[in-house]
Amino acid sequence: MQFLCLGYLDVATFDAEPESVKSEVMTACFAQCKPFRATGKVVAEEALHGTQTAKSIRPRDGKPTVTDGPFIETKEQLGSFFIVEAENIDEAVKIASLHPAAIFGEKYGFGIEVRPIQ
Repeated sequence: MQFLCLGYLDVATFDAEPESVKSEVMTACFAQCKPFRATGKVVAEEALHGTQTAKSIRPRDGKPTVTDGPFIETKEQLGSFFIVEAENIDEAVKIASLHPAAIFGEKYGFGIEVRPIQ
């Protein structure tokens, strides 16, 4: 079974850090990705560009309407996603718990949502 894992962060707080701090965090992230990927259960994994490059599509009068940015403004923003192959959600959570966003970055609102793919 596959699970979509959504990585969130507080972009404004992270972006307010000096470049040296952001670089340290990213270096730690890349290092932690090694044991995460070593599980052999990661099907896909990608970071996302910021919401300033996003477009949202919503139906209006039976037609798609496109607007700039995310549909909902929130403090935490979707920053990455990955898909894992697991027997059940407990195994998926165990695998996702090896991802950097589950281990550090509390100050920046790092977190992961794990959802089964239908």
